[in-house]
Amino acid sequence: MIRSRNLMLFAVGVLLAIGVIMVYSASYLSSERSGRIADGFHYLRRQGLWVGLGLLALAVTMHVDYRFWFRLRWPLLVVTVGLLGAVLAFGVGDVQHGARRWLRLGPIGFQPSELAKLTAILFFSAYAAADPERLRSFFKGFLPALLILGALCGLTVLEPDLGTTAFLAVVSVALLVAGGARVWHFAPVALLATPVAAYVAYHKFGHARDRIFAFLHPEADPLGKGHQILQALIALGAGGDTGVGLGLSRQKLFFLPERHTDFIFAVLGEEIGLAGTLTVLALFLTLLVAGRAIWRSAPDRFGFLLSFGVLFAIGLQAAFNVAVVTACVPTKGISLPFVSYGGSNLILSLAAVGIVANVATRASFEEEEEAEPSPEAEPEAAEPLPDGGGAPAFEPLLPAYRPARSEVA
Repeated sequence: MIRSRNLMLFAVGVLLAIGVIMVYSASYLSSERSGRIADGFHYLRRQGLWVGLGLLALAVTMHVDYRFWFRLRWPLLVVTVGLLGAVLAFGVGDVQHGARRWLRLGPIGFQPSELAKLTAILFFSAYAAADPERLRSFFKGFLPALLILGALCGLTVLEPDLGTTAFLAVVSVALLVAGGARVWHFAPVALLATPVAAYVAYHKFGHARDRIFAFLHPEADPLGKGHQILQALIALGAGGDTGVGLGLSRQKLFFLPERHTDFIFAVLGEEIGLAGTLTVLALFLTLLVAGRAIWRSAPDRFGFLLSFGVLFAIGLQAAFNVAVVTACVPTKGISLPFVSYGGSNLILSLAAVGIVANVATRASFEEEEEAEPSPEAEPEAAEPLPDGGGAPAFEPLLPAYRPARSEVA
């Protein structure tokens, strides 16, 4: 497990290095010529600060027993709901691009919806691990989880932020299914919610309708709604196999919006070419392969679900960002993990990776203890998770998954 952990951390480290370089390359000219900033190194310095804080968060969570987060599931949920509510309060949330998603303290901004992603993973991992039998009951287990998810998604969609709402729903549902929820329980919910959500998104959120039209017919409005998609495709096409050269992108010269944030993958493809984009995709694949080895060897159900949830969320976000930039799905403001400019997502993503690294470390320690038993010492019972108990062992979720002898109560 130590090897898988180190491989995961190596992939994250290389992605961070690529991100810092590309943020500088994509933002230097625009920030230098900005009347408000007038400093070409502005985004580089800020990204370096976020990376430093993120690595500090990773180091902390990596050395904190992941079972500690089981105890914090309810307090963390309450704090997250409170922050999401504060964003919507009049005069508290900061409005950008027509949405109220930020809390600001002077020059420092924070997106509570990013915290909601991590909170959902921690909470539903603990919820599913605590009592798998309860989760299989619709009224006792599934319905309460659905109501909590509805509260998180409801507060997020009111910002409005349809993309993060959908992201929260998909990740949480995947965790509940992996934790033992019956798939058929989702059928009536999906049948009722899908048409309602589609109607509301199309008729009440004009920007969502415009993005769908721009996705289907970007050439119909090349200087308006379809501008971002077309410029991203031009950038990727101009890069060819090996790119035009680092720092030599033309599309970043005020043609491509969000060049250092959501569409940084397009600038990377133009400057480093297909070789660079495939390298980034290979690093994400390496991250997921190493993560898969970790969650399959987790010491207990909570460790398994926690690791699975974090890696699933990172993989889903990366896949969605690449799909947006390559015009495979409608445009949505979602960053490329570890590469795009930004503080909230980067710091919380690195903290989440640290939690997974701790799961790997704990698994390695327990494997070593089982491999070298003391002949004189009496056998000890497996350590239960916080709020522990003596429930019997659970059925493995994957063929190679090795559950602990005791289960979360």
